[in-house]
Amino acid sequence: MKKKLVLKPFVLPTLYITLIFALMIFTAKSLYKSPTPNEKDIELVNDTLFHDTVPVINIEDIYVSLPYKGEEVKETIGYYDYKDTKENQEKSIIKYDNTYLQNTGITYSSDKQFDVIAILDGKVTKVYQNEILGNVIEITHDKIISVYQMVDNINVKEGDLVRQNDIIAKSGTSKLSQTGNNLHFEIIKDGITNNPKAIIGLNTKDL
Repeated sequence: MKKKLVLKPFVLPTLYITLIFALMIFTAKSLYKSPTPNEKDIELVNDTLFHDTVPVINIEDIYVSLPYKGEEVKETIGYYDYKDTKENQEKSIIKYDNTYLQNTGITYSSDKQFDVIAILDGKVTKVYQNEILGNVIEITHDKIISVYQMVDNINVKEGDLVRQNDIIAKSGTSKLSQTGNNLHFEIIKDGITNNPKAIIGLNTKDL
């Protein structure tokens, strides 16, 4: 004779409760759909995240360059410095018409004609001819003025904007020329001439 299976009193209620919970969870999942972001939502998020972001720009350091191109170019007459040695001062004297003049810049020379270039970005503010100095170009930069004298074959005119290392002329001659092809170069800062050697090679931030 088979024994009758008798369930304990708490089994059925437990099964009913478990079934009810399972149905509730299934119904909730079927009713809920995760929102799909549309194009406007994406634009709004992007605008919120990046509206006030400042782009990072890598600004390269800029250094004052030499005023010429050419490996054979040499300094023949230096800048006359009142604080320099007597020997160097004597080398910085220009003789003209039985008069001795203190050099207010540097004279570069070469046996061959060479390119004269802008030492920095700037604006050509003067182009003229001087009876003694020959052809002259002045370029105004942010903090200094560069002056190129004794030049020939000028490529710029007043008002032109030039970039650093642009060829603006060729070396030339003047009544002050003492050797071959010349460039007499000056730098004016705060209204007075400065020794170009103290400026060339400087970072523009330090001018």
